[in-house]
Amino acid sequence: MKKVLKRGNVPPLLDSYLQTNPNNDWDQFTGNDRNGHAEVKGALRVDQRGLCAYCEIDLALGNGKGLDDFRVEHFHPKKPHNPPPNHALNWQNLLAVCTGGNVRDLAASARFTSPDHSCDVPKENHNWVGQILDPLTDIPAFPPLFSYEENSGAMVVNRASCPVHLVSKAEASIEKLLLSPQQTATPSDSRLLRFRKAVIDKLREELQARLESGLSVPEASERLAEAHFPANHDSPWPAFFSCVRWYLGPAAEARLHAIGYQG
Repeated sequence: MKKVLKRGNVPPLLDSYLQTNPNNDWDQFTGNDRNGHAEVKGALRVDQRGLCAYCEIDLALGNGKGLDDFRVEHFHPKKPHNPPPNHALNWQNLLAVCTGGNVRDLAASARFTSPDHSCDVPKENHNWVGQILDPLTDIPAFPPLFSYEENSGAMVVNRASCPVHLVSKAEASIEKLLLSPQQTATPSDSRLLRFRKAVIDKLREELQARLESGLSVPEASERLAEAHFPANHDSPWPAFFSCVRWYLGPAAEARLHAIGYQG
């Protein structure tokens, strides 16, 4: 999990709908305004620079070859619906998340891994506000909260850098959202561990190639940080951003500071 920013205003069609239907629920909005639903999804994907708000996998589009691997998540549950405040249509309560492994007809077919689920699938309609990290309000841009196990892709709280008051929420986020399954025999048994390990393996290869070209470890890490963390704020972040950030260490932190990273 990483910090998420709302970079834009409330999407126009959602804003317009709220003006005339302030107490309606999410299903009423999506049922009455499919264009509005699509606009919200698109705006969330842009704001989050293409990453799931929970596991940080890239939010893959179907592009006519299957379903999108992302949907709208309500951090504060959309039900029971008893406004005010209307959490169901509150822009500050909406996040884009992946489908958590439970949708079969994805264009990215390898991501259907049921019953290996994560993200909003275990969250369902649970009210975990105050128990897990809210990517919009709890997670700081600096320092990083998580670290990873290089040989498995397992995710843990980085107790050396995570602020003390966030440790319990960070641990609960990993556990409740199933971001690092503990019951697997090998990384290949878990979708997220497998994908993160592939990212780590690729980074290791990229680092080694730069070392063989004559660069020092700091120089090679700096080059990789520049490649993976673009200065263009409209460019997508690398999938599993926090894992890449951890692997590149001080070079990533320097790069993120240099480009004015805020989330």
